[in-house]
Amino acid sequence: MFRYYVRLLPFGAKAACSVTLSEVADKLSASLRHARNLLKEMQGQQWLSWQPSVGRNQRSVLTLNLTKAELQQLIAMQYVEQGFYDKALDMLGGDQQWFGSLLKDTSGASQRSGELHLQLTYYRPFKRIVPHNPQRNSERFLLRQLYSCLVKCTSSGVIEADLAHTWRSEQEGRYWKFYLRPGLTFHDGQPITAHTIATLFELLKTHPCYERELAHLTTVTALREQTLVFELSQPDLGFSGLLADPKYSIQPAEQLSSTYLNIVGSGPFQIVSHTQDKLHMQAFPHYYACRALTDEVTIWHVPHLDSHKRFIQDPSEEQVSEVSPELPSCRQYLERMEDDEQVTQPRATDVLLTDRKLDAVSYSDTQPILLEHGCMYAVFNQRASKLTAMQRDWLRAFLDPKALLAAIGTSEDEQGLQAATNLLPIWTPVLKPGIGAKGHVDLKPNKITIAYYSQSELINAVKGMISLLTDNGVEVEANLYLYDEMQSLIDSEALSEDLILASTSLDDNRPASAFRWFYGDSLLHNALPMQEQQWLDEQLIAIRQTRQLPEYLAAIEPLATAMVNASWVAPLYHYKQMLRFQDVLKGVAITNWGWPEIKDIWIED
Repeated sequence: MFRYYVRLLPFGAKAACSVTLSEVADKLSASLRHARNLLKEMQGQQWLSWQPSVGRNQRSVLTLNLTKAELQQLIAMQYVEQGFYDKALDMLGGDQQWFGSLLKDTSGASQRSGELHLQLTYYRPFKRIVPHNPQRNSERFLLRQLYSCLVKCTSSGVIEADLAHTWRSEQEGRYWKFYLRPGLTFHDGQPITAHTIATLFELLKTHPCYERELAHLTTVTALREQTLVFELSQPDLGFSGLLADPKYSIQPAEQLSSTYLNIVGSGPFQIVSHTQDKLHMQAFPHYYACRALTDEVTIWHVPHLDSHKRFIQDPSEEQVSEVSPELPSCRQYLERMEDDEQVTQPRATDVLLTDRKLDAVSYSDTQPILLEHGCMYAVFNQRASKLTAMQRDWLRAFLDPKALLAAIGTSEDEQGLQAATNLLPIWTPVLKPGIGAKGHVDLKPNKITIAYYSQSELINAVKGMISLLTDNGVEVEANLYLYDEMQSLIDSEALSEDLILASTSLDDNRPASAFRWFYGDSLLHNALPMQEQQWLDEQLIAIRQTRQLPEYLAAIEPLATAMVNASWVAPLYHYKQMLRFQDVLKGVAITNWGWPEIKDIWIED
């Protein structure tokens, strides 16, 4: 039918023309009767308007309502809504940008053959989603969808059941016993028992990403099929909160091998396929808890196509976009904005939801934008840098977060950021030293080197630093790394730059996540001189031995304040998270990572 319509386009679209049925039949290469049936069918689809005149060879009025591109998009949209993505791409002539724009326009929840499908778009492909690899914010959200932990931990530090239905600790937190639920299985059907989990943790103890945090773990023993015991060399009153972290999700032990290609989890969703183009998940029917309401989830990799730049760059780098026509038939829009994205000004139809203090938020309720529990910050690399303590103080005072954005012609509101005064927004602000650039120009270094990875907010901050410092006579060398490349250099203590920019957001087990950040993060430790690192370790271990989990955040705050005051780190920004969509989803909570709680999404029939 589309090909027949294209044959009529020489008559002209969007305007009435006077033609005979015979002329139409000639264009269609069809008989008069077949041409009349085709016109009737196209008119029924509202592709065109046909007003026939009575009598042979009488001229009738034909109005083509759509251009070729509009009809291509309309048909492709119908294919997408039915799940025929290959046909949709073929209808668009294989144009990936157009296809990506269409995926954004059709994002949301829909019913297909009685099953609920959720389609989302994301601006970058996801890494391999396994707990033992360093993961960015969105991958950690996906860990929660694909895996379960022994226990859960609320944002206030309350431990709840997960794969273990109950637990207890003895000997001042040196002995922890967990009792597993019966009948647990991995996504591939393997049973989850105390023995399989003990085998997993024995391997984790020697894994580079875990050995520091689990250095006090002496033995893991499976007493019975469903009884698991952890014995520690020193007290750890919050050990259960550590085990609730996404990093400690339960997976088959063999999945730690680099040669193991499958992704086998233990959570509410299982992976159907994971490519550079999309992540396709489906509900795991044997999940121990409430089965997900959503049957299938497809998250497409769609690079930014809109003309609003997501980060500041030279005018010569601007890209023209919006290759597809704009149709009024877009019904649903659900887009995640975090990590590498700049939050743009909302439209009148947008709803902003980022309240991390609420356990559940309805999509139809308007919530204010709130700050995430995390920070974008700079670490002074004291092991490799020649900067003096006074020069570090000068740089921390001079590189004001608001001034950095102003230097590149933007602001906090435009970037969806708030200038940070401490490493977490809930902590008491740390005052900057009173050594402004004008009064202490003798303190400034002659040259500074900066390391950062490709994230739009980090890119903006570095451009602001370059602008401010070079205007004040400081030579700047900024080195951009891939995220994994920079993480590897940090772990091996191979970064030589004076200043290292990074970003961290706490997970839903907030108190334990904050402790793990300060205790386990290789950047915070490998950049410190040995004496300072030892001091930080001693303080954190004392917290672990003497404080209950809900007290962690208050206990860590003085350490963070001391680190900022000593110019070991410089807080830069807190992120404002935003979820944009039209009001088509019902009663769905917003997770700690800003994504919707996809297992609870539903729509009325």
